[in-house]
Amino acid sequence: MQQLINFLFVGLFLIVSHSTLAATPVISAHELIINQMSDSEFKIIDVRTPEEYASGHIKGAINIPYDQIEAQTAVLQKLKPYTLVVYCRSGRRARIFEDILLQRGFDLKHLDGDFLAWKAAQLPLISK
Repeated sequence: MQQLINFLFVGLFLIVSHSTLAATPVISAHELIINQMSDSEFKIIDVRTPEEYASGHIKGAINIPYDQIEAQTAVLQKLKPYTLVVYCRSGRRARIFEDILLQRGFDLKHLDGDFLAWKAAQLPLISK
């Protein structure tokens, strides 16, 4: 029984450690707005669907749906030298996208609260 408990504890520890190490640093909307006025602005990536993007997105955001990473490899390679700020509607799709790009060596930040928080704060949006 003790061996089973030890095994479960070690497994849980490894899972928690991995998820903690893989976590993307968070950037607030305020910090992002300030950054966008600087000489070294981050690239903003909206990983929602093209329809969601067209209905409203952050100015300057590039739409790369989270499930189209492979199809957008050429675009992503051009963005690799930059810090990318990733967001989706609520965070789930952005985390999937971030996990894949972190494994590929990208420098990423996650927009705190994603699109829902940006919209709730009544920050500017671009609609197509």
